Amino acid sequence: MDEAPVQFRVVITGDAVAAEAMEILSDRCRVVFTGPYPSPEVLAQTMGNEQADALLIRTGKATAEVMKASPRLRVIAKHGVGYDNIDTRTATDLRIPVLISATANYQSVAEHALALMLSLAKQIPWLDARMRQGMWDKTAFRGDELFRKTLGLVGFGRIGRRVCELVTPLEMNILVYEPFLPDHLFPPAVTRVARLEELLRRADIVSLHCPLVERTRNLIDARELEMMKRTAWLINTARGGIINEEALIAALRDGKIAAAGLDTFQTEPPEDVCRLIEAGRVVLTPHTGAATREAFIRMGVEAAQNIMTVLTTGKPDRDCLVNPEILTG
Repeated sequence: MDEAPVQFRVVITGDAVAAEAMEILSDRCRVVFTGPYPSPEVLAQTMGNEQADALLIRTGKATAEVMKASPRLRVIAKHGVGYDNIDTRTATDLRIPVLISATANYQSVAEHALALMLSLAKQIPWLDARMRQGMWDKTAFRGDELFRKTLGLVGFGRIGRRVCELVTPLEMNILVYEPFLPDHLFPPAVTRVARLEELLRRADIVSLHCPLVERTRNLIDARELEMMKRTAWLINTARGGIINEEALIAALRDGKIAAAGLDTFQTEPPEDVCRLIEAGRVVLTPHTGAATREAFIRMGVEAAQNIMTVLTTGKPDRDCLVNPEILTG
């Protein structure tokens, strides 16, 4: 049987997506992978060579140069929810919808945030390293419980709300700073605070769950770290740019806060991870909060569906659309 003719061309930044996602695309699309973290120049060249109709972003950046390289470009889909690596202003000017995999990874990232908290509380990375060195630190070890500690959530989208649900059995006191959501999305047991400063002063653990946009860049800076308890921990599974990393290193080194669990960094991969490690009690993971088998499938499928919906109907899924301005005017 003859193969169906290619109707659309899709460029994917990375080396793979889930087989289930490829099934959605492969019948009608030519799919080209760039490899991980392509430079804007390489990605733009690929877009131009392919005259791509769609761009699926896993790693790398969708800059203005990238978007303008293919006049045929009709949709950009993110393999995940964070879209700070996409120039949404240019996309909007070009009337290109930008869509995220809105429901794909919140469970995995929420679990990862909890895992970082538990790793710090039980000091699992350090105990594991000591055991591998032949040490037995049973009598010297003193960990912490999360039970009835005060957890401050900065942001209360799908991930923040899921973290709140996951810690319910631990009877934690939940503070939330989220200035944009309506009150009906906040459970009765949650205390909503009007100012970030109040959350920082009261929380034993501060966990970040907001997007990286201009107003949240360096949201946690030296001033904010100074407000936190000296015994507090800072957890970040959102985006690295939300924290001023230099200020965090100084705060850890000087004992302004007690610990940090980080899955995201200002520059990825970090240019000098040793400075963070040497600053104090930290647990670091390489932006793998959403890197579960289950979430990988869901992200790929949702991104592929978003692409095909636009290419075949011209109508983006509003629940996944981050630049709804393209629908007006």
